Amino acid sequence: MKIKCIENSICDDFLSKYFLDLNTEYVVYAVAIEKGNLIYCICDRAYSYHPRWKPARYFEITDSRISRYWIFLLDGPYPILSFPEWANQSDFYGNLCEGEKTEVTIFQSYKGLMDLEFPNSRITQTAQIIDREWLMCPSCFDAWKHYEVQDALICCPKCKTVWNNPRYKNEWPHL
Repeated sequence: MKIKCIENSICDDFLSKYFLDLNTEYVVYAVAIEKGNLIYCICDRAYSYHPRWKPARYFEITDSRISRYWIFLLDGPYPILSFPEWANQSDFYGNLCEGEKTEVTIFQSYKGLMDLEFPNSRITQTAQIIDREWLMCPSCFDAWKHYEVQDALICCPKCKTVWNNPRYKNEWPHL
């Protein structure tokens, strides 16, 4: 799922305080309802090792597909959509914010996977297809085997540059 920060009576002080940028798209790592309000957990401008909750009213959904890594949990302090470790462990987010190594490692692993799931309009170049099995990085010219068609983006294993995946099969092209 991806969202974009919109101008909806947001003042510069709010943007500054909450480290958001207008018209910037963010990957959503969790969705919850807290005290009757929909909130998204994203990595804002101040991201270091954990995402932060933001009110949904300041965003519009730009890609409504949910992550294939998410589960829905209705039990607990509030309903949540996120990856299993987060949804099933009530203290996961608190431990993540405290910098606990296990939770930080788990989050960063899922973040890496989720960041590649959906298209990113800021990425304009595509990795090059060499043949049925191999792709090549346009930046460092390294080649690697890659068959994946589910993720919109891929990361060069050598230089870590992110490219559009030329084998991506978007089942929902209208999104």
